[in-house]
Amino acid sequence: MFFGAIILLSVVTVKLLHSSKYPMIEVLKPAKMFTLVALSGWVLACLMSCQGFSINGDTPAILDQVWYWTAVVSCCPLISILGAKRPTSRVWTWFIIVPLIAVLGWPAVTVLSQFPRFTPLEIQLPVFIGFVLVLVMGVGNYLGSRYALSAFFCGVAILLTLWPLSNLFEGDIASTNYWRAAAALVLGVAMLHGFRQSERPMLEESPFDKLWFDFCDSFGIVWSMRIQDRINQLAEQEKWSVRLGTEGFNWQKGIALEEQIHSTERLEQTLRWLLRRFVEPEWIDQRLKMSTTSTRDESSTRDIEEL
Repeated sequence: MFFGAIILLSVVTVKLLHSSKYPMIEVLKPAKMFTLVALSGWVLACLMSCQGFSINGDTPAILDQVWYWTAVVSCCPLISILGAKRPTSRVWTWFIIVPLIAVLGWPAVTVLSQFPRFTPLEIQLPVFIGFVLVLVMGVGNYLGSRYALSAFFCGVAILLTLWPLSNLFEGDIASTNYWRAAAALVLGVAMLHGFRQSERPMLEESPFDKLWFDFCDSFGIVWSMRIQDRINQLAEQEKWSVRLGTEGFNWQKGIALEEQIHSTERLEQTLRWLLRRFVEPEWIDQRLKMSTTSTRDESSTRDIEEL
């Protein structure tokens, strides 16, 4: 099972590296970096489990450390998304992700402090619950997006990895390896499913809907709901003929052409203004199929409050 997992995770890693050839959102680069580090950890852990790697005969204890730190780092990409907004993204890694690694990794640090003597790592129920809460925040952010199923099973894979380290686990080394190999396979399949979803086209989308759903899929529901509330609030104040719902932008029927044009212009200006801290103008232009030199009435956006 480990060899199959290694092949699967290697394919995922290559696909992720290949995606770097295409322009990506700047604030999401830390999440991608943590994903690559986590995948490297998964592959390394599988290889060490296959080879029975040991130092001074302490194979189980060393593997416990490798698998545990892999689980810790695997939580980071999901939480990194929650801070993917300028200028927050500049300090999110140092003030949120690094402390998160320190807190979740503390049980392993206490064991490492006994070096060179290695003892088996065993986590208590509060630590396991802590991982669950972190994953609920990270995975829950993608509920309703095209990556919901992929994110869910990534979370499941992390918990499967932690289960053999729990003080409630009563299995032997063979069953421990089974759980870990299963976790690696689940993660590989989940991420391949995510790549497949990213390539799946949406049917009959307007340019505004394409922009909106791509943003929701990239950043999750936490930021999307805040943007949606702000758009609808402004639309109500200015009497636009469009509202933003769970199924995209809903346009009123039977409205005058002049009113529709006005609502379209204000909607574009508002989206560009609100999304400027998340994505680059070219990213928006690509989805709206407009030139990057399109005219923008910046003065009309001054009344839009900050998120």
